[in-house]
Amino acid sequence: MRPRLRLVLAGAAIDNGNRGVEALGLSVVQGIHEAAPDSHVTVLDDGWGVRPDRALGLEGVRADLVGVRRSRRWYRPESWARVRWSLAAGGGRNPVATRLLRAHAVLDISGGDSFTDTYGPTRLRTICAPKHAALHARRPLVLLPQTIGPFLTRQGKAVAANIVRRAALAYARDPDSHERLLALAGPDVDRGRLRQGVDVAFALGATAPDEGVRALLDRGAGEALVGVNVSGLLLSPGLRDRFGVHDDYLATMVEVVRRLVREEGVRVALVPHVHVPGGGGESDRAAIEALLSQLDERERGRVLVVPGELHASQLKWCIAQTDWFVGSRMHATIAGLSSGVPTFGYAYSGKTEGVFATCGMSSHVADARAVSGEEAVRLMMESFAARDRTRDELQEKVAVVTELARRQLVDMVGEVSDWPPAPGRRGVRR
Repeated sequence: MRPRLRLVLAGAAIDNGNRGVEALGLSVVQGIHEAAPDSHVTVLDDGWGVRPDRALGLEGVRADLVGVRRSRRWYRPESWARVRWSLAAGGGRNPVATRLLRAHAVLDISGGDSFTDTYGPTRLRTICAPKHAALHARRPLVLLPQTIGPFLTRQGKAVAANIVRRAALAYARDPDSHERLLALAGPDVDRGRLRQGVDVAFALGATAPDEGVRALLDRGAGEALVGVNVSGLLLSPGLRDRFGVHDDYLATMVEVVRRLVREEGVRVALVPHVHVPGGGGESDRAAIEALLSQLDERERGRVLVVPGELHASQLKWCIAQTDWFVGSRMHATIAGLSSGVPTFGYAYSGKTEGVFATCGMSSHVADARAVSGEEAVRLMMESFAARDRTRDELQEKVAVVTELARRQLVDMVGEVSDWPPAPGRRGVRR
């Protein structure tokens, strides 16, 4: 009889203000439970201590949540420094170390797009901490479907190459990332374990929110409902400059909403996908407030705001109610695509086009670093006008991608289940 499958998931915290990262975590845990219902999953996050057997908002899906972080308070059990010490000592009573040592495998998804040095060396060290811990614990490391790179520095490339070469399995979620994955691994590595997959969030289930939110999204007979996600990330001057986004990003989104309301007569649902309590920082709520402040009273009367407190699966349900969706947060657009909603991506990196291409929808993407103002608005309005045709094209294609997203997790769990279980408590070389 096989031992119970024990897995640790890193880089996809549940109950996270970034609903895109949460969507990744929920999708993975959902897929694991589908493939192996009696498995035990630990999700690493930045909380405190162990929160055992938590319900995650999808029927029958549960996991332990365990806090861990890079911290100067090395004596705390949540500190990666303490975890490394505990691994060397055989686990001790450290909840992260013991779960790593007992795991059949450690699954890591890097927040979907953070396995890169473009955010700086500190961010890369944080993203690599669980990967290195898995390797220190001598447990198989699986890099789940994610964007790989780019790596612009020699040091960053060396760190990534070492991890990729030692990983038991590694998946990229788009063709460009897969090419980078192969390049990092080098010619002497088994290419069969370096695979191209799709974003796991395509398989995320949708959960209806409470009655009040459902009523908010009701529409009149013959009335169209359009969803719009405006990103707080792209309103921050420092980050906007880092990504090379045009200064008139907000003006572009305001004009799109204005034309949808005035010229097309639709209702607009503004959908936040990153929620920061209080609405500050990179919160999409801050971006929504900035957009609303530029609309007149008549325009605001045709606009509603979806609560930012909703979880990823609930936001997916809300987005699925729309007739067309435009967004800058990639996982907000994935919620639209995977629900069969004609969707346009207006983002700041090539990762969005790669994801849209998996559904044959790359023509419904504009890069905010290169296109803004009237040209960007024109492309979005053309996408809106073509929504009926796009919906028909999308239905068949997205069904294939959604099945791929589900199947890759089931197949991965099947492979991991055949690997030898953890040998028990013992010291681990640093």
